[in-house]
Amino acid sequence: MNKLVKKIACAVMAFTLIAGVFTGCKTNKTAKTTIAMPNYTSVKDPSGNLPVKGTVGDMEYRILGNAELGSYNTSRGYYYDMIDELNAPLLIVICAGMHKAVDAEIKIVDVGMDGSTLVIVVEESKGSGEKNKELDCPTVTLEVDHEPADLLIVTTAGEKFEKVNPYEG
Repeated sequence: MNKLVKKIACAVMAFTLIAGVFTGCKTNKTAKTTIAMPNYTSVKDPSGNLPVKGTVGDMEYRILGNAELGSYNTSRGYYYDMIDELNAPLLIVICAGMHKAVDAEIKIVDVGMDGSTLVIVVEESKGSGEKNKELDCPTVTLEVDHEPADLLIVTTAGEKFEKVNPYEG
């Protein structure tokens, strides 16, 4: 009887360890933090259009689409990148994470300043539902001439994007 109890206890512990590896030990990379939309000064023109390039605060900016600078980072968030050239602009790459729908996308809908904080407002669309057979990681990039003092990237629904490691996604 004592050997049976030991075998059952060992089996339960082994099962618990294996189950922990597949469930409890995983980190949720897509955790979303919702915040109140900041009160910022937008660069949109009086008719509500966002210029593709212009000035925000003391920075020159240009919005690049996925076709101009793609990313296969599967994590949802943002990171800084830079072309290896003298006086190259700083790239703020914003990733929507991996999507299964063919036409999922992310786009910048507003840029502005809240004091010394650069605020980037993005809009995500999940797509039509048609399944994609390939890796699809929608991104959009804001090119700026120097690093902002502070940065806040938020969706139109108030979900804050966190900084991610571009080499881990």
